[in-house]
Amino acid sequence: MISYEQKEKKFNFRVGGILESPDRKKILIHRLSNFDFWLLPGGRVEMLEDTENAILREIQEELGVSSEIDRLISITESFFDMKDKTYHELGFNYLLRLPENSQLLKMQGEKYRYKWIDKELLSQITFKPNYMIPILQNIPQEIVHIIKDERIRKKEDIER
Repeated sequence: MISYEQKEKKFNFRVGGILESPDRKKILIHRLSNFDFWLLPGGRVEMLEDTENAILREIQEELGVSSEIDRLISITESFFDMKDKTYHELGFNYLLRLPENSQLLKMQGEKYRYKWIDKELLSQITFKPNYMIPILQNIPQEIVHIIKDERIRKKEDIER
C-alpha cells in the first residue's frame, strides 16, 4: 500500500467507492472498529496499481462482491490532523455499480462495520471527510477536484 510516515507526518494514497442503493437515496458507508467516524468503503492503492484496479480490488476484499466502475467522481487532496499525526491524503472516489442480485445489505464484519444511510442523514453523523457530504448527496456529472486543508497545527510547528 502507498502510505508512508516521516516523523509526525503521514501520506496516504486512497481510493473510495461510492455505492448507491437502487433508488439512489442511500449510500453505503463503513467504519473501522477503532474509528469514531464513518467513511466511504475503500482503502489504499498498492505500488504500481492504478486507482481503478485499486477500488475494484478493495471492494472485492472488503465486501466480497464484484463491482463495476461507473465513473470517477472526485479527486481530493486533504491535509488534516488525527491523533498525533498530520496527514496528507490523496484520494480518488469512484461511483460504482453492483450486480442486481448483490447480497451487500447483509454484509458486516468484525474489523469493518457497514451500513446503508439515507444521503440526507449524512450531515447528522460523523462522516469524514465532511466536505464530501454535498457531493455524495447530489452526485455531480463532472469530476470534482477538491483541495482541503483542515490542519490545526501550523506548518511551522510540524517542521520543527
